[in-house]
Amino acid sequence: MKTFLKKAGVFHYLQLRKVPFYGNILMVINMKKGYLVAIDLDGTLLSGISSHSEKCFNYIKEIAKFNYIVIATGRPWRGSRYFYQKLGLNTPIINYNGALVHNPTDSSFPRVFITIKKEEAIKILNDNIDIMENVFCEVDDEVYVYKEPNDDVENYLHQESSHLIIGNFKDTLNKDPNGVISFSPLGTEERLRKYMEDEFHGSLKIRFWHHDRYVISEIYNPETTKGNALKKIIDYYQVPFEKTISIGDGNNDIEMFKVTNIKVAMGNSHPTLLSHANYITKNVFDDGVYHFLFDFFEKK
Repeated sequence: MKTFLKKAGVFHYLQLRKVPFYGNILMVINMKKGYLVAIDLDGTLLSGISSHSEKCFNYIKEIAKFNYIVIATGRPWRGSRYFYQKLGLNTPIINYNGALVHNPTDSSFPRVFITIKKEEAIKILNDNIDIMENVFCEVDDEVYVYKEPNDDVENYLHQESSHLIIGNFKDTLNKDPNGVISFSPLGTEERLRKYMEDEFHGSLKIRFWHHDRYVISEIYNPETTKGNALKKIIDYYQVPFEKTISIGDGNNDIEMFKVTNIKVAMGNSHPTLLSHANYITKNVFDDGVYHFLFDFFEKK
């Protein structure tokens, strides 16, 4: 086998790259190439605020040498920068569920930043102030929070290098934010859903996230989806549809599934996502991303 690899020029190539094991040589030869893989963070690549699998991260670094790896997350850039850099990526990243798309390593990539009107954010807070435990919105690294955040809210703020501005939005917010996140008592979903329908008639959208103590509502511009954001990146790199993959676990990943050929749901996914998937992998605690990627990129 060594003679064959020398003749093929691969053995010398891998010596130069200092690939240490025979298994790595076979991986490079057999690995599929030219794919674009979009991966969600929380509940998919991460099992907690920062908990992740080193084995999975190391494997992603390997496939990223021959494929495009794109992080697609609801987090702000400051809350995902560490993982982007740890993976050694040089591709665009999707933040705020598609409200922000940029390439931190290439300023020539066309940046996308989608907002709602500041007047809309102010209205939403003050029309529902009787049930708002807390509300926040963001403009880049400025985080506007209605009240001093408790521990539950702090987990969503990703305060690394952010500037926290506390007070009613009518007194503090002077720029258009990317959206609004609110925390209200359990059982307030229908009131908020009806309010959004009656007041905004589809010009803004709302979705809800599970929490043991609150209804967490995300209010956003209808143009803000991971699918729209990912389509821009796919078109930018001119990746054929048959070579597109997305991996996720939540409702906000449905639109991403719609623009990719291979749609991978985590074993811990929200039930509504499963019907949109054509592959279900193990859950996040059992390294589901790693198992799918290894099976797909190395097995015939």
